[in-house]
Amino acid sequence: MKKKITSVAACLIFCCFFVLCGKLFRYILIDDTASYTRVMFHEMYAQDNIDILFVGSSHCYRTFIPEIFDNSLNGKNTFNAGTSSQNLDGSLMVIREASKYNDIEHIYLEMFYEVAFSKYKERTEMTGTYIVSDYLKPSLDKIGYLLEASGSDHYINSFMIARRNWQKFFDADYVKNLIIKKQSDDYKNYGYGYITHENEWYEGKGYVANQEMVKEWNFFSPNGWNEINLARISDDWKKSLKDIIDFCDEKEIALTLISAPMSDFQLAGVGNYDDYVELVKDMIADTDVAYYDFNLCKKEYFPSDSELFKDTGHVNCYGAKAVSDLLSDLINGKISEKDLFYQSFKEKMRNLEPTVFGISYHDTQKEDGEAVRECKIVSTGHSDLEYQIILKPENGGEYIRQDFSNNNYFLITPDDHGICSLAFRLSGLPDQVWTLDISY
Repeated sequence: MKKKITSVAACLIFCCFFVLCGKLFRYILIDDTASYTRVMFHEMYAQDNIDILFVGSSHCYRTFIPEIFDNSLNGKNTFNAGTSSQNLDGSLMVIREASKYNDIEHIYLEMFYEVAFSKYKERTEMTGTYIVSDYLKPSLDKIGYLLEASGSDHYINSFMIARRNWQKFFDADYVKNLIIKKQSDDYKNYGYGYITHENEWYEGKGYVANQEMVKEWNFFSPNGWNEINLARISDDWKKSLKDIIDFCDEKEIALTLISAPMSDFQLAGVGNYDDYVELVKDMIADTDVAYYDFNLCKKEYFPSDSELFKDTGHVNCYGAKAVSDLLSDLINGKISEKDLFYQSFKEKMRNLEPTVFGISYHDTQKEDGEAVRECKIVSTGHSDLEYQIILKPENGGEYIRQDFSNNNYFLITPDDHGICSLAFRLSGLPDQVWTLDISY
């Protein structure tokens, strides 16, 4: 009997020693001093009660401002638990965790389409998963989340956090500087100092504000090149969505799916965004779940204005306020869904003035191995738009690549740089021409 007690005690001592060593190595090796998520989860656990919870990827935490909902929804406490690259299994984990400590009334789940392709056991990039798991309290749910989030080759890094940055153990300057940063009052007290920057800052309760502004529709970006491949949307993603719906139904939590607005450049470039919207609607057809897509906002409520965005995919703080105000009005019945949204993205584009949003590109190679950059002019898609393309290389010279034509594709090489002067007009109206300069 004594031997059994001794063995159990030794096992417990070893486990405690293992855990303490893990915490020590994490402290000296993992630099999370600039992590929004560390502060967000600390604040989430500190709430007296969360009535309304937003979850999703960066489109969530950059768009929905808790303060606006707190002030407009009769004293309800709102929290934004979005995290970078949060997939739906991560959203489910956050929902489960928040529900343990709060009597949640309503959950808004952000539905960014690019997280829909992940096959969990085939993941090679785990950052989005770890951003969620690293700051959750220990639980069987957390263990289950990590076991299902990847194949077994990632388990060591999943459960031994310091292992991810083990090479820094022998970098004395790195360890010393990190310890100094973590000894600051700001870090120890979960202050906002380390996560406040000139153009971006953490405002509390999960919301991250950014005041960067796209001055004109003149993007030159690989975003918006490919259509959304619905055949590649994973069964894992679909199952996670069903699990979230079932969980909310079981807990009697109202659930609304919601899409934060992206730039018209990105979605007009994609071309088949409506197909994704219809897929989501089909998946909730037999449920009580609503779906609000702010990419379908009518122009009088959320104008096609580049200055509401920080980049091709995210609104800035001005866009976030506009969206949060609109959602608040929708919740409060001050505006109807029918009045606020177009039926489709294509309908939205038809109701805009003819506009070029920028150039999307894709790098590839010819059969002879020559590198080619395929370029696509992204616009509202009016069938009678014509484009004139004048290229001005940075090393001098200028030439017309294309006179006015409906063709919106052209080729350069990845090494070509300069200014593309676009002129566009509606066919049959040669005297009404718009121009746009785009750096390439």
